[in-house]
Amino acid sequence: MASRPSKWRILAVFGGLDLDAIEDNTEPSCGAMAEFTDLAGSSAELLMLRDKTLEDVAKQLTVWRPNLVYFSSGASPVTEAGHRTLMHLSFKAADGMDVPVEPQDLAAILDGQEIDAVYFDGFVTAAHAEALREQGVAHVVYWDKKLTPSPKALHVTQFSHAFFATLRNRSATIPEAFAVALHSGHAHCGSNPGPMLRPSWLPELVSDFEPLLPSIDSVPLPLVRGADFKNGVAAAVPGWENVRLLAPHAELRLLVCGQSTIIDAHRLSYLGEALRALLVLEVRQLVLASHNPCERTPAHLPANATATRCSMRWASNAHATVVLGGPPQVLGHDSLVEYALRQTLVADALSLQFRLPPAGIPAPVARRSAAIANNTAVVDALVVTSVWAVHLLRTLSQYTSFRGLVALGFGGVGSARVAGFNSTDAARYSALSDAYDTPEALQAAGALPAALPGGQPGAGPSAPSGPASYPTMLAPKHPDAQKDADAQPGGSSSQAQPANGHAKEEADEDEGAGAGAAKRRKLTEAAAAVPVWVSKRPRMWECSEAQFLEDLCAFHCERNGKNVTPETFPDAILNGSRLDLYNLYKEVTSRGGIKVGNGINWKGQVFPKMNNFTAHNRMTGVGNALKRHYTMYLLEYEQAHPEDVIRDTCAICGGSDEAATDWISCDSCNNWVHFSCDGRTNLGTFKDYAKGNGATYNCINCANAKRA
Repeated sequence: MASRPSKWRILAVFGGLDLDAIEDNTEPSCGAMAEFTDLAGSSAELLMLRDKTLEDVAKQLTVWRPNLVYFSSGASPVTEAGHRTLMHLSFKAADGMDVPVEPQDLAAILDGQEIDAVYFDGFVTAAHAEALREQGVAHVVYWDKKLTPSPKALHVTQFSHAFFATLRNRSATIPEAFAVALHSGHAHCGSNPGPMLRPSWLPELVSDFEPLLPSIDSVPLPLVRGADFKNGVAAAVPGWENVRLLAPHAELRLLVCGQSTIIDAHRLSYLGEALRALLVLEVRQLVLASHNPCERTPAHLPANATATRCSMRWASNAHATVVLGGPPQVLGHDSLVEYALRQTLVADALSLQFRLPPAGIPAPVARRSAAIANNTAVVDALVVTSVWAVHLLRTLSQYTSFRGLVALGFGGVGSARVAGFNSTDAARYSALSDAYDTPEALQAAGALPAALPGGQPGAGPSAPSGPASYPTMLAPKHPDAQKDADAQPGGSSSQAQPANGHAKEEADEDEGAGAGAAKRRKLTEAAAAVPVWVSKRPRMWECSEAQFLEDLCAFHCERNGKNVTPETFPDAILNGSRLDLYNLYKEVTSRGGIKVGNGINWKGQVFPKMNNFTAHNRMTGVGNALKRHYTMYLLEYEQAHPEDVIRDTCAICGGSDEAATDWISCDSCNNWVHFSCDGRTNLGTFKDYAKGNGATYNCINCANAKRA
C-alpha cells in the first residue's frame, strides 16, 4: 500500500484561462485547489501562484518546500464544437509570452526537493513524468496528448475535483484517490467507448502502485506485545474466526446528480464501488473510544461467545456505536477489538450495493429543488447497506468539510441535502448532465448498446456489466467483502453481492441451514447478454481442478481485466481455507445453475462436496455466503459456459417444465422432481420443504431403498 504524508503542503501554479469556467466565463478561480482552501492548515497548507516564470516557481519551491505540486495550464477558448479543451503546460517568459518547458528544465527546479506527488492539469509528455520520477517524485498524474488528444475541460476539472476531494481524507493515498476519480468519471463523464479503448477523459498515473480502490488488505495489523502476525491474525489469536459484527442491513435513498439515464447498471456499478471506497477510507483507521459488555448475548452467536458495544471515531471524526461478538479472550483486548472493528466494518462496507428498479419499471424522473444540490437535477437511487453505514453517510452529508459525496455526484442522502455541495459543483454537474445524460449523447458516446434489455434509457435497468478495463489500468477487485462475510450474524441481509456494486431486485427466500432447506426453483433467467468465450479446457465432467482454475483465471483476465493466477485466485477465505471454486462450480452447474437459486440446498448438498467443508464446523449463513461467492466469481463464467449447466427433468414424470413452481431436490440422490408428481400420502405440503429450515425430502426410489 502506498504511503502519504500526515499533512499536505501544496504549491499550485496556474496559467491560461480557468479550467473551471463554465461556458464563456473567464473569471479566474482556484479550480480544483478549492478542495483545500477551507482546511486552514489543519491537514493541508496551500500556496497559489498565477502566470509565473519558471524561475519564480523554482524560488517558491525552495521557500515553501511542498510535498505536492499542482500545475494547471488552463483551457482553450470555446471551440466551434462548443466546448473548451486542455492546453499544453507552459510558463511565462521575460517578454510575457507563454513558452513550453522541457523535461530536464522542469526536473531541475525539483532537484533536492522531497515531493510526494506532482499533478498536471495540462498536456505534458511521458518524458516529463519520467524526469520527475528520476528526481524521486513518487506519483505523477499527467495528460498525454498522444493517448488523450482532446479531453474536454469539463471532464478534466471533474476528474481533478474528484481526485483532490478524495485526497482530503486523511486515510486516502494518491493511487486510491486516482481510482475514486476514475470511477466518478465513468459514472458522470461517459465510459465504455469500445473494447480495450480509453475514455477521452482519462489521465495517466506513473507510480509504483496500481490505482486500485482501498481493500481489506489495507487495514493495518494490530500492535500487540509479544504477538507474531506474520501468518495472519487468525493463526495467532485463538477464536478469531468466531468474531462477528452484529449489523443488520437497511435501505437508503441517495440523490444522484443527473437525469434518469444515470439509473443504469453500468454507471451505478462504478458509483457503488466508489461509495464503498469512501466507507472503507472512513473505517479502516477508526479509533476505538470505549467498549462495554452487552447485558444480553445474542442467541445466534457461537457457544461461549460474548458481545460488546463499541464506541469509535471515524477518519472524519464522526462518532458511532456498533456491537461486536466473539470470544472473551478477543473482546477483552483493546487492540484486538479495534482491529476486529476495522476488519469487519471494511468487509461489511464492501457489501454495499445499489438496487436497480425491477424489470419493466421506469427509472425515476429527475427533479430539481433549490434546497438540494443548488437546483441541480437529481434522481433517486436506492442503496442496500448496513445500518452503521446508513448512519455514517447521513452524518457525513451534514459536514460542509466532507467532500467525498460531492466527488461522486451525490446531492442528497435520505431527505437531507449534502451540505458540502456548492454553486461551483452545481454548475459543473449541470453541465455534465446536459452534455452526457440524454439518450442521444449516450448513444453518441458509445456508452449504450443499440438496444438495451428492458427498453430505452429511463425505462428500466440495462443488463448488469462490470466496470470496463483498459490496457493501462487494472480493473479494481472487490472480493474482500467475502473474507468476513461468513462472520455476519444470521440476521444479516441475504442479498447477493455482485462485484460491480449493484444488484437486481430479488424476491428469493433465505435457504436456511437445514438439510432440506428451501428447494424452490428460482425461475428468473439472467438478463445479461454475455459475449462468447472460447474455453480451452475439457468438458466440465472431464476437467481437472487445475484446468478449470487456469481457464477461469484466463476468463477473468480477458473479460474483466483482472490480473489473477491460479496460485492466488481467489483470495476469499471460507471456513479457514481458500474458497474451493472448482467444486462449488461443479456442484451448482450440475443442479441447474445459479438460476435455480433457492432450489439448491447450498448448505446441505453443495458445501459438503467442497474442500472447505469440515464435519464439526459451526458456520452460520454458509448457504448465503456460497451464493454470494458464486455470484462474485462464477456467475459470468457460468453465463459464458451454458453447456456446463445440466438441465433437469422430473425423475417421476420425465418432464422438464421449468414454469412449474414446485420443483424439489432429493436430499439423497439430488434428482429433481415436481412435488405434485409424488403421489405418496403423508408427505405434507410443498411449503413444509421450501421454508428456511424445511424437512428433508427423499424421492420414492431413495425412500424404498432405505426401507429395504
